[in-house]
Amino acid sequence: MKTFVIFLAIAGLGVVFVIQKRSEQQSAETPSSAAPKSVAANNSVATKSQRKPELTPAPRGQASEYNYMKRALDRAADVRDQARARTKESQDP
Repeated sequence: MKTFVIFLAIAGLGVVFVIQKRSEQQSAETPSSAAPKSVAANNSVATKSQRKPELTPAPRGQASEYNYMKRALDRAADVRDQARARTKESQDP
């Protein structure tokens, strides 16, 4: 009896997962199919104006003060580069 209840719980979670994935896919397809007809006529112009600009990464060492993860990665890269430089200097005659 216990295994049957566990099986029902797992099957229920699987059904909920599948329903959620289907609803996400349908909601993602809805905005693209709901484009105005005037925009659809000028498709080449519309796609250029509707594209989001690509994000460019900030140069190393110029992270925002609030972006602590980026600052930590930048610091780790700097320390790595310094260690490599020191090792290379010590190995050169």
